[in-house]
Amino acid sequence: MLHSASFSWDQDNDKVKIYVSLEGVDQEKIQTEFKPMSFDVKFHDVQGKNYRCAIPKVNKEIEPEKCKVIVRGTRVIITLFKASKGNWSDLQFKEDKLKPNLNKERDPMAGIMDLMKIMYGEGDEEMKRTIGKAWTDARSGKTADPLEGYR
Repeated sequence: MLHSASFSWDQDNDKVKIYVSLEGVDQEKIQTEFKPMSFDVKFHDVQGKNYRCAIPKVNKEIEPEKCKVIVRGTRVIITLFKASKGNWSDLQFKEDKLKPNLNKERDPMAGIMDLMKIMYGEGDEEMKRTIGKAWTDARSGKTADPLEGYR
């Protein structure tokens, strides 16, 4: 199944609209699955191909029974109704990774290491190489003490 990459979205206080650019969609060949925290819309046999627009965990809860999909020319509009009014900062749920952990007994360097792991996991190849080299150098003692001369 091909994943549809060409989309945009907009919102008001009550709903989120996702606009998918896809030509040749037949309303009868759309399969939808709306859940309180996710949705999955499949477009079958669109000019011989299948497409999908899905978010496994949306930003906030939606009302599945009200959600709908409408085909308008070369656009498909997926409407998600918000369970509670308000603004979404993003379509997908994102954990607040930079929120400090207030565990007093935890090693202070652990927070920095967690942040480095997140950067490594989400970084491009150049970022991964740079962080990997820094970790290797630090473990082997190749790097100078950055606080040397200040103690």
